[in-house]
Amino acid sequence: MHPGIYYDLSNEDYHKDESIGSTTIKAISVSPANLYFNPFKGSKSAQIGTAIHAALLEPTVFEKEFLLKPDISTRASKEYKTLAADSDPEKILIGNEVDTINRMIESAQLNNDFIDYLSTKGRSEVSMFATCPTTGLKLKCRFDRLSDSHPYPLDVKSCRDATQRGFSQAFGQYHYHVQAAFYLYVLKLVTGRELNQFAFFAIENTAPFKNCMYYIGEDSLELGRKVMFEAMDMLLGCMDDPSLQYEGMVLPSSEINVPGYLFEEEFDDEVYL
Repeated sequence: MHPGIYYDLSNEDYHKDESIGSTTIKAISVSPANLYFNPFKGSKSAQIGTAIHAALLEPTVFEKEFLLKPDISTRASKEYKTLAADSDPEKILIGNEVDTINRMIESAQLNNDFIDYLSTKGRSEVSMFATCPTTGLKLKCRFDRLSDSHPYPLDVKSCRDATQRGFSQAFGQYHYHVQAAFYLYVLKLVTGRELNQFAFFAIENTAPFKNCMYYIGEDSLELGRKVMFEAMDMLLGCMDDPSLQYEGMVLPSSEINVPGYLFEEEFDDEVYL
């Protein structure tokens, strides 16, 4: 795709483009081996995440593209197989999945900060493409929601635990700070807008479906920028020298011990009667 903003680009066409996205940058920031030898294969939670994105951000698209079949309890059933033969299986929700989506929608509607953001003028699923002036890499990102009035983008995250402690763990595990930095960098390259804030709407995909709006801290965003540029440099290195793709596969030798709690246990001498 040519550099610029695309408002009506399909999700399929976006992913077909070979530009570098945040998923690649996050993966190689762990290690090159994590990128080149650990392809993402999808999961049921990912399907729920895709569905709730559409339901919250593009409800008309959700109604048009997704099939909700609460009366079908298993994908092994004849009814499901008949539907899957003529429809995208990833767009079919059955049984408890339908209830999960409905409960998540109800939960999201209770969050005033989230609803306030959605109610302002803006666009959902905004794709941007740019060329990094430092590395020459072609970059892309797809914003969940961009408000014309709020000075930050919004990203919806389906998660297991939306509490601050739980989501901060997911935040570190999935490198969301790197994603935020990457998106803001591409936004600046394309539009010239230099934003210094990014919001995440975390919503649980299991009962009781708690949710929360989180705004990334300045230190975390700065760390994300640092890791992002290091990751792009590493990606260039792997392109020039394919042998670097194996870095991170063999871990350094080190001493290992039993878990620390075992050293803290008190053992009584065994008594034989």
